Amino acid sequence: MLHQTLRRGYLAGLAASLAPFVSDGPIIVLAFTLLNAFEHTTQLLSLISLTGALYLLWLAWRLFHSAPHTDAQSEPGSFLTAVKINLLNPAPYLFWLTVGGSYLLRGDLQQAILFIVFMLGTLALGKFALAASVRKLGHRFSDGAYSLLLKLLAVALSGFALKLALDAWQLWRQTAPAIA
Repeated sequence: MLHQTLRRGYLAGLAASLAPFVSDGPIIVLAFTLLNAFEHTTQLLSLISLTGALYLLWLAWRLFHSAPHTDAQSEPGSFLTAVKINLLNPAPYLFWLTVGGSYLLRGDLQQAILFIVFMLGTLALGKFALAASVRKLGHRFSDGAYSLLLKLLAVALSGFALKLALDAWQLWRQTAPAIA
């Protein structure tokens, strides 16, 4: 989302920050289905984490090798990119399978809808506020500083990818049947 805001402007950043309103719907339905159908979902979360880690590595590679200033029209849409990232990120699944799911199961339909709207709205507004702040400061950077910032973001994404992959491995080992 930060990358999209720096590259494509405030509107792209706002669009990217609104992605959870689209991507969390299927995640919520999946979480409800899994919570009601299965007792143990850790192997599924492990696969989601591993897929997310691989996707983050791909994004990090693109960031690391991107030029400081390119034509925004040649890049994929920020909204669709943000939706893909959110669908492959294990955090929404973990949230809706644990805290969010248990809260929604305890409340009635009206409480569930209010919780979803306010939770996603707060998340989107917070992300956009952060992106707008970075955008405001981003124009003060030279091409070299901007390029360095992109590389640092790529390293940070790689770190998150490594963490997700390690978490996936640990989850898988905890739940996989022991091989004699």
